[in-house]
Formats: sequence, structure tokens, C-alpha cells
Amino acid sequence: MPTPPMSDELLRETVQVWRDHNCRATEAAQAIGINPKTFDSRLQKARARGFLLSDGARGVVEMAGLSGAEARGGWLHSYDADGKKVGATYWKAEEVSPDDLISQVRDAFLDLPAAPVVPAPLYNAENLVTAYPIADAHVGLMAWGRETGEDYNTKIAVNRMKSLVASCVAASPPSRTAVILSTGDLTHADDYTSQTPRSKQVLDTDTRHFKTLDLTIHGLNTSVELALQKHMRVIVRILPGNHDPHAYLAVMFAMAERWRDNPRVEVQKVPGEFYVERFGSVLIAAHHGDKAKAERIVMYLADAYPKLWGETLHRYLFTGHLHHHKSADIGGVQWEQLRAMTAKDAYAVAHAYSARAQLQAITYDMERGEVSRVKVGA
Repeated sequence: MPTPPMSDELLRETVQVWRDHNCRATEAAQAIGINPKTFDSRLQKARARGFLLSDGARGVVEMAGLSGAEARGGWLHSYDADGKKVGATYWKAEEVSPDDLISQVRDAFLDLPAAPVVPAPLYNAENLVTAYPIADAHVGLMAWGRETGEDYNTKIAVNRMKSLVASCVAASPPSRTAVILSTGDLTHADDYTSQTPRSKQVLDTDTRHFKTLDLTIHGLNTSVELALQKHMRVIVRILPGNHDPHAYLAVMFAMAERWRDNPRVEVQKVPGEFYVERFGSVLIAAHHGDKAKAERIVMYLADAYPKLWGETLHRYLFTGHLHHHKSADIGGVQWEQLRAMTAKDAYAVAHAYSARAQLQAITYDMERGEVSRVKVGA
């Protein structure tokens, strides 16, 4: 027997409790004694029906035949009895500030159970560091094989991530330190609207953003567990991309809570879009690559990190974003634009993009620089 739809009265009560608790879903759920996931589900339904809008805005939305999720803002025009326009007022749907978003994400993962301890490997080369840069995984992308050449969805993407990381870990030297580095666009969409936040490009997605985040976190957690079997220490860094400038926060905070009690795992909760770290005479840096060209990023690194720059002889910069491989020596830095992990979507095929999916593991000697590289194609 199908579950009856939630009543408008219940959804309005959900919104009121949420607002009474400063828009903190976890606290609101605890106050009325229900599971936070159930409360979040009710809140999403309330948003879709427009109950998070003001009364005036909701009236306009209903007259236009839109849902609350579709309507983000617009002009409300006033007319006199003769049909002459006498005024206009602009309204905008409620937005969540970055600080509120971070607070809500943090609260959602406070009670997440810590990960079990993975036995440490018996041997490690202390002078070696291995980087596993994951570029443009686009988890949540939906592609139809007859149109694009291969099927791709959330489950396929996460399985690909786990398989490629496992192959790279197995073939890499037993370095003491591993860096699992997401260079951006870990998820294909930033939220349930299935659009890129800045350009509003409509995306082919697997539609359920909750599922996308859940499986993305699972894929990265499995990657960490695989790395812990070979490496004594694992550093995790997740950078934002143009597809996921906010969604990456959920993954980052979830990972930090998952591994908070494991001394062998460091999930870096660092704001900003750059990763820069020194390992002996080696400097490893990364940026998604969507906001500046490689030459400009190299000059920025020299200016913003002069101490690290002066203390290192071997400097490496990773970017992603454009999905195809490119590399160059730029002012004392070896820059590499990484191949994407994702399959091609309809947009890529329509624009004749032909890059192949790949994941790499690059091992560095802390005095001599790069000494080993593993490449695994999808």
C-alpha cells in the first residue's frame, strides 16, 4: 500500500520548528524526537512546496504554477483597476549563507561513528611520499552509453574510484606517507538543482543529491582504507571545483568526523582553494584550475609561500578542470593538468572532447623529487 503524502500542516510545523532552532536541522529533529534524516526529508518536501518562501512570494509562485524549488526570485508587479502598472517589488527566495551551510554540515556529522583502526603495514620507506590526485570524478553524472559511448552513473563512478585507487595502491612503492588529493569537481552537481552554480549550465545528473553525497563519501573512505594498508600515514585533502563549490564541504566534514580518532589519518579542514604542502625538498601544490592559468598560479605560489618556495628544490603543481592531459615546466615548477576520472557526458561528446579517463599515483623521494609513477586507465 503506498505511503500517503505528507500534509501541508505537518510540513509547515516542520519549517516552524526548524526556524525556532536557528535553522539547525539536527537540533530541531532532537527537539521533536524524530530521526534527523526524517526531519531533513520533511524539510526538503516543505521547500519543494514553497513553504520556506514568504507568504507573498508563495502566492506569486502558486499563481505561476511553479514549485518552491523552481522559483528563486522575480518581480512582483502591481496594477490598478484599469490594468495600468503602478508599481513593482523584487522578491528573492531564502538563501543559505556559507557560514550557515558550514554550520549545518558540521552539525549533521557530529554523531558519525569513528572508523575502525586499520592495522599498520610492517614496512615503510620513510623518505617516500605518494600522491593520489583524483581529478574531476564527477560523481552523480549520468551518461547513456548509446549517446556517449559508455554508461556512467553514481554507482559506476564510485566503483571506478575504488577500483582505480586499489590498482594504484597495489602498484605503488610502500612510501611512509600518502596524499589522497581531490583537485575539485568530486561531485557533478553542487545541489539538487542540477546546475553549475555560476554559469547555470544544466547538468545530466543521477538526480538524488543525497545519494550522490552518501556514495561519494563511501568511495573516499574506502580509498583511505586501501591506502592505510600500505602507507603509515594518509593525508586527505578535498578542494572545491566549479561544479561543487559547496558540496565539497559536506564530504570534507564527513571525512574528518569519520577518521577523527585515527592518528594515522589527517583530513585537512582548511578553507580556500589551494593545497600547498612541503615534504622535505619537495613542494606539492594543487588547484582546480578553473579560476587562473598555470603560469599565474605558479607566480602566486612563489609570492604567497616564499618560505616553502625557498626551502624546496622540486616543486609540483596539479590542476584539473579541462579533463585532458597537459604538462609543462614553468618557472621552477612542474605543472600537470590531470586527466579526469569521469566518463564523458552528452555535453563532452557533442563538443568532440576525446580525453581518456585515468588515475595516477606519483611517488616522490623527499630529497630527489619524483622517482615512480603508476598510471591506470578506466
